[in-house]
Amino acid sequence: MRLLEVKSLKVYFKTQAGLVRAVDGVSLEIEKSEILGLVGESGSGKSTFGYAVMRLLPKNAVVTGEIFLEGEDLLKLPIEKMRKIRGEKIAMVFQGSMNSLNPIMRVEDQVAEPLIIHKGIDEEEAKRTARELLMQVGVNPEKAKSYPHELSGGLKQRVAIAMALALHPALLIADEPTTALDVMTQAQIMELLKTLRVEYNMSIIIISHDISLVSEVADRMAVMYAGKLAELGPTNEVVLKPVHPYTQGLIASVPKVDSFALKPASIPGDPPDPLNLPSGCRFMPRCSFARSGCESFDGTLFRVSRDHLAACLLAGERLHGRSVG
Repeated sequence: MRLLEVKSLKVYFKTQAGLVRAVDGVSLEIEKSEILGLVGESGSGKSTFGYAVMRLLPKNAVVTGEIFLEGEDLLKLPIEKMRKIRGEKIAMVFQGSMNSLNPIMRVEDQVAEPLIIHKGIDEEEAKRTARELLMQVGVNPEKAKSYPHELSGGLKQRVAIAMALALHPALLIADEPTTALDVMTQAQIMELLKTLRVEYNMSIIIISHDISLVSEVADRMAVMYAGKLAELGPTNEVVLKPVHPYTQGLIASVPKVDSFALKPASIPGDPPDPLNLPSGCRFMPRCSFARSGCESFDGTLFRVSRDHLAACLLAGERLHGRSVG
C-alpha cells in the first residue's frame, strides 16, 4: 500500500550566481513498511529531496511538483499543519545529526522533548518513554542521563534515531546515518534501521553515497545524478543487473573483498556544475557509451523490467523505444 508519492518534484535555488537546479523532475513512490535506498554522489540532489519532503528548505528555494503523504499534498498544507506532521507522521535523522544534539541537555531529555511538545505528556512519563526508546535502539539505560559529549559517535547516532522515533512516524528519512562511523558501527546502525522498520511498521528512506552499504538493507534502490533519477528498481536488479552507466560505475567503484590486488574502478571526470548543467543527458560528459542522441535526451525512464527503470538511451534502444514518463 502506497505511503508516499512524489510527482515531478523540482527544487531550484535562487542564488546571486544563478539558478541551481538541485532536484529536477523526480517522481517516485514508497510503499508502507518499505526501505528505499536513495544513493548518488555529493551534489546529486538526494539530501535536497529529503528536505523537500520535510518542507525544511531555505527561503531561496523554489519548489514545484506534488508530494502526497497518505493522499495529502504536503506542499499545499499551511505551515502550522506541516509542523504537526513533522515528527508525528514524518521524521528525519539529519546528516551529522549525532553532532547536532544539544550539548547542555541530557540525552533522555532530548528524546522526551517531542513527546512533551507534541503530545502534552507529563515530563516524568515522557522521560520513562524516552528511556524505553533508548533501550530499543541499543542505548544502555545507564547512559540516559549522559550528556552528548560523554557518548561515542555510534551511541549519539542511536540517540538521534530514538528522537526521530519518539512519535512513531509512518516515514523515517535517514540522511547519511552512518557518516563518520567505523565499519562495524555502520553495519550495526543499518541492522537497527532494518529491525525498527518491522517493529514500527514504518517506511524508511536511507540517503547515502555508499551503494554497497545501503544495498544490504534496502528493498528498492533509487540512483540520482545531477538532480535526476538515473535508475530505480528492486535492489537485487539494480545492483546485480545495473543498466545506467552511472549505476554501473558506482558499483564498479566498490572494493571487492575477494580481490585485494585489483584496484576499484573510478568514474572519470567530475559531477557537473549545478549552475551550468549540460544539455541532454547530464552524465554524457563522463559516459564511455555516449552516442548521437544523448545531447538531446530528456531523462526519460525506460522500463527494463516490470519494476526496474533506467534513464538511458541504451535501455531505450534495447527495448525498441518503449518508455514510461
